[in-house]
Amino acid sequence: MYRTIASRLTAHFQVDGSHLNRYLQRRSVVQKSLLEELVLHDQILIPTSDFLTVDGLILITGEKGMIDLLESERSRFIRTRSNLCFVRGKGKEGGLAVFGDPNKKKPQDAEIEDSVAVGLNVIDSKLKERKKLQSLIIQNSIDVETSEILEAVRRESIADLKQSSMWRPRFNFPKPDLLVLPGMKKMQAKVMGVNPDPLGNVVDTLLSFVLYNSDFYLSRKFDCTSISPFFPIGDVLRIKALRAIGRSEALWTLFEINRIPDFSVIDLNQYDTFKALHKMTLSRKAKSFRKWFHSRENLSENEILKEYLSIIQDVPWTQKLPTRILRFITTTVLGLIPGAGQAASFVDSFVFDRIFQEGSPKFFIDDLRQLTKTKGLQQQVQPDREKRRGFN
Repeated sequence: MYRTIASRLTAHFQVDGSHLNRYLQRRSVVQKSLLEELVLHDQILIPTSDFLTVDGLILITGEKGMIDLLESERSRFIRTRSNLCFVRGKGKEGGLAVFGDPNKKKPQDAEIEDSVAVGLNVIDSKLKERKKLQSLIIQNSIDVETSEILEAVRRESIADLKQSSMWRPRFNFPKPDLLVLPGMKKMQAKVMGVNPDPLGNVVDTLLSFVLYNSDFYLSRKFDCTSISPFFPIGDVLRIKALRAIGRSEALWTLFEINRIPDFSVIDLNQYDTFKALHKMTLSRKAKSFRKWFHSRENLSENEILKEYLSIIQDVPWTQKLPTRILRFITTTVLGLIPGAGQAASFVDSFVFDRIFQEGSPKFFIDDLRQLTKTKGLQQQVQPDREKRRGFN
């Protein structure tokens, strides 16, 4: 199974409770990321401290779409209880810490059942199957203490900061877990901000490293093959190995050269649209595509594209004839053999597809391109294409 930690699908906690609205402002980015994850992975694990992330996904995919994802266990949630911050005390030094409500009344600290209920209350008027949805979310949620994660990644994150271009010797403090970072007032705590600046604000840099390393910790804990981190923070994070990060740029380039449109313009709230796309990512051809793609995770984008182009140029003789002719030949020849009637039927319905369409990534791409040509998707995609080309 290809499983990923997808923190880029997380509505990251904000003290003022604005994270759902800000998540929906990124709707097209979230939607495109979700569809990419469904193409490349069998299961998506989404970290979240409260369940406003689920609200956002419901509003983007539609209630039925979310139910499909949960019933098929394509999407699950890692509930990271409580929140992370960098806090300065009375002195000049500060450190990474976990903060929360000791009474466990707030959604990010409460038990999963209570937190899910509070989250769904926010969009209750938009739900028709709340009871079913609430039960499925609880079943597909795993509780992990943020304190456990921080304990595992604290020193690695500080070490990463010390190797980055943001580090200055004056940030050092005699105790290894503490730092003297600028921009922090006495008794102040800072979470990842609304508009983080990891290339300009060293506290944001440290918190970004913590989030990045947390993804890796969770990926090991839950046996994932990749991560999809929230912050593409360029040179700061490039000092770390690109461990387990999917080659998403290669995927979208493959789609582009095969004339598959940008999924961010498709309205997933239309259930028939979402259902068709989701069903396609569950197909045998999709599984073959994932196996091919992930087996090349160490290749660069250009190398992956070269391999794909070599595949579509090297067409075997079985694919040079129309499918109906090949079916006629195989079933007719077997039909001439006494007692082979059932065998001919078996070949026609099963063996043919296995022999002539197994393993190549081309077949999934072909099916996906064909799906986007259907009337419903064409109507949604075409206006965006015209807009990009400058038509009014």
